[in-house]
Amino acid sequence: MAGLIAVPGIREQIRLVAYLRWRLFANSLRTIKGRLQAVSMILVTLMMSGVVFGGGILMGLGSWALVARGQWQWLEALLWIVFLFWQLYPIFAASVGVQFDFANLLRFPLRFGSFFALSVIYGLFDPGAVAALFWLFCMWIGLGVARPELLPWAFLVLIAFAAMNLLLGRMLLVWTEKWLARRRTREILGFVFVLVILSFQFLGPTIQHFQNRHTHIQESWVLMLLPVAHVLPPGVAARSLDHAFSENMVPASASLLFLLFYAAAFFWLLRTRLVAQFRGENLGDAPKPVRPAARVAALPASVAAKPKTSPASWDIPFVSRASSAIFEKEIRYAFRSGPMLINMFIPIVIVIFFGITFQQQGKTDFIRHVPDMVFPIAIAYTFLIQMNFVFNSFAYEGAGVQFLLLAPVRFREVMVGKNLFQAVVACFQALIVWIAVAWMFAPPPLLIVAATLAALAYGTLANFAVGNILSVCFPRKLEFGAFRQKKLAGVTMAVGLLAQAVLIGLGAAIFMLARIFNHLDYALPLFLVLVIAAAAGYWISLKQIDRLASSHREALTAELCRQE
Repeated sequence: MAGLIAVPGIREQIRLVAYLRWRLFANSLRTIKGRLQAVSMILVTLMMSGVVFGGGILMGLGSWALVARGQWQWLEALLWIVFLFWQLYPIFAASVGVQFDFANLLRFPLRFGSFFALSVIYGLFDPGAVAALFWLFCMWIGLGVARPELLPWAFLVLIAFAAMNLLLGRMLLVWTEKWLARRRTREILGFVFVLVILSFQFLGPTIQHFQNRHTHIQESWVLMLLPVAHVLPPGVAARSLDHAFSENMVPASASLLFLLFYAAAFFWLLRTRLVAQFRGENLGDAPKPVRPAARVAALPASVAAKPKTSPASWDIPFVSRASSAIFEKEIRYAFRSGPMLINMFIPIVIVIFFGITFQQQGKTDFIRHVPDMVFPIAIAYTFLIQMNFVFNSFAYEGAGVQFLLLAPVRFREVMVGKNLFQAVVACFQALIVWIAVAWMFAPPPLLIVAATLAALAYGTLANFAVGNILSVCFPRKLEFGAFRQKKLAGVTMAVGLLAQAVLIGLGAAIFMLARIFNHLDYALPLFLVLVIAAAAGYWISLKQIDRLASSHREALTAELCRQE
């Protein structure tokens, strides 16, 4: 019919979406922030290219050497490296770009085939997938040089292995989004994940402790894990290549079919989730609608006339009411945020870990020679954690930042309240680090404690001076209650790392010179001078915050009010 509009085909829709993404990127280059983000992306890509090309060369040479020497069974180790890198890179990669949610494409009249193909293509162009594909290509070249007659079979196995990895990665992503759709689920699973990561820190000392008594434990565990590894996808692909190199094509074909079965299972699981999304599944945190009661009992006149009273807000001495209210809000948010609570106690875990490691490895000489430096070194580590919060102070404000911009208060009072909370967190971490150091090693001398606290004060004030400006000019929205977040903006990360390096380097230089000249008492006055300079810089930055907030209100609202 002439009145109907023809819907573009799958190929045309994919081309239109690709053009849309390109125009969004090109238009972002019109702003200074977009150009800086592009430069940071290029720098990260250049750094990543060394790992990609270097790993590819090693993969190619390793495959050639193993086949040339007849050690085909060790190809499984190389395939395990590719498999683990492909699946784990998206979790640990320090991505500086904004993540793209493909569910937003469902606002357009896409076919399901286009939606499915775009999801798979996005996974294909993930940096981890590109690196892993290049490594597999280098392995294929190495296998072909060693055994040219088996190039076609190696190509089939490696292509099937790559397809399985691609479908597995996308399947894990979409199912994880479903499991973590609720904030409470995110907090519970995230808390367990952080505990597992911290437990791995103690895995080495624990194994070494038992290995000294039972040397056969490690060998027995390896022997138990080998049969399990052989039936997983990397082991199946390696066995197919192994049988083909031995000219046993029937078992090689069976292993290839088993690998394709893995790919088909992951394809079905991925398609199941994408079909649910395509049909309009909503995974938001909004509560289910509740039918209102038919009748509401009338309240007594005395109760109805009684006005509702709200609890009194905090009133902090020498601080304005607006700053006190912001400080109270940050405290209440902190006790509801699992990531922030865990970050407060991570330093004490690290101190205990290093204490156990040094004691088991017999490195007590290090502690004996520099007992005074254990506390400053631990405080320097806790200082690094500040960057994630100080340099992105409005991460969890979301749409609430509009109220801060419209409230009849100066924006500097808002920043003072946030900085006061961050300073209290720094002091609390310094206290628990002192307790951990005193328990694991020895109580640090009073002079060292005073100099370290002065160094922490100067570094924190300097961080506030830089972080307040970056928080206003380059904000990045984070999801409250989620553990796995987008990283800081590219500019914020670069400036933050440089500032942390300079501040920690200057503090380390002062402590080192004081120890060389055997005058640790000189460190305290030097740090006090730096505290005065940092306080002056912080005061100057506060005077500029109102003007910056007024000129960057669009950037604040556009980034923090964005619906992901």
